[in-house]
Amino acid sequence: MSEITVSVIVPTRNRPEALRQCLLALAAQDMPLAQFEVLVCDDGSDEDVRSVAEQAQQTGLRIRYLRQTPRGPATARNLGIRHAEAEIVAMTDSDTLPDRAWLRNLVEALNAHPEAVGVEGKVYAENDGEFGPLGEGPTNLTGGVFLTCNCAYRREALFQAGGFDESFPYPAYEDTDLAARTGQLGKILWQPNAVVLHPQRPLTLRAVWKKLHHWEYILLMGYRYGYLGWRHYPVKHPRLRVAALATVALPLAKFKTAWQWRGRSPKTALTLAAFGVVEAFGALVLVAPKALFGRHRDKAVRRMYLKHVQS
Repeated sequence: MSEITVSVIVPTRNRPEALRQCLLALAAQDMPLAQFEVLVCDDGSDEDVRSVAEQAQQTGLRIRYLRQTPRGPATARNLGIRHAEAEIVAMTDSDTLPDRAWLRNLVEALNAHPEAVGVEGKVYAENDGEFGPLGEGPTNLTGGVFLTCNCAYRREALFQAGGFDESFPYPAYEDTDLAARTGQLGKILWQPNAVVLHPQRPLTLRAVWKKLHHWEYILLMGYRYGYLGWRHYPVKHPRLRVAALATVALPLAKFKTAWQWRGRSPKTALTLAAFGVVEAFGALVLVAPKALFGRHRDKAVRRMYLKHVQS
């Protein structure tokens, strides 16, 4: 029998230096290196990430490099799940820095609770725990967010749930959709001692515009499960809620932060206010018409994505 008890999936697309730092953090885990493998799942990178994975093998990590044509992180993670050898599958992102005790705490939580199908851990900003006004990134401080940059699932549960829905093409809400389906099979634990640091990404005009395309999948969550993204946001009228959030609530949040920064950094305040204007305009043009009047079909809720016979 294999001595590997956990498989760690790291999807990546470009960002070779960030991947290098992530793999170094995995090599520094306080769990014996012989007990886990790392699957680097390359989503069609243009940059050379394969050599980064191969060089990291010199640290003692068991690394396998898998590559696919660009299809998004959901498909890349499914690639890793299909090839995972262990009964527990942990996940993080290529631009994160897992704490030394991260993997051990995830595995111990699942071992202590055989009835659970998964576990999520704490995610916070690398610098002082918060992102700046012109920075962004995911956080999970109290649980119930189910970020795939810090989680682990039983492999059997992932197969029963059908894996990630590959119709989610962006790194957005494919993780909460998976949690909604696996959560129907059993409990997902919260383990705050399993910590991942997430470096701040710069908030740019391009990033603001790209996120306008994520609203379709938030709306899809509303239709599938009756909540927008997470269970603590239940919704009866997802079309109206999505249109209001996209065109009013989120741009107003940027205007509010810009107002708070007007004295400390006028340039930051003006930049953030400009992003709010772009977001509001883009939501009016792209999001609201589709949310209110578009045709929305559930994109194969129960389709099995892991077409693989377990050995």
